[in-house]
Amino acid sequence: MKFLVVEDDFVSRSFLQLFLNKIGEVDVAVNGAEALDVYKAALEKNEPFQYVFMDIMMPEKNGLDAAREIREIERDFKVLPSEEAVIVMVTALSDVKTVFEAFSKSEATDYIVKPLTAEVLTAKLKELGILD
Repeated sequence: MKFLVVEDDFVSRSFLQLFLNKIGEVDVAVNGAEALDVYKAALEKNEPFQYVFMDIMMPEKNGLDAAREIREIERDFKVLPSEEAVIVMVTALSDVKTVFEAFSKSEATDYIVKPLTAEVLTAKLKELGILD
């Protein structure tokens, strides 16, 4: 199982990386622009990410735009819809407009509201079928 963590906040990035590293391989990016490079490189090596945990508010390229562009990259690489990465937006924003944008404009799969805790992340991983 391969995860990409995209988070500009060091504490949140480290937490996700350490937690997910118990389950599978984890790569990190510190902003949306870097995430696109990392994601595309993984597809080019035929080593795609199954899961992307991405912050919304980041410098250079926000998570909503990066998620939308990840879907475009997948289409360019002819990734079947059933094999697309699960993109989980991770953010301090919890208003309805942001949630709507995350799902409609970015084609994100799911959403977690910060602060991140082991309980919240465990529950989301169970909901996604990653953990039993």
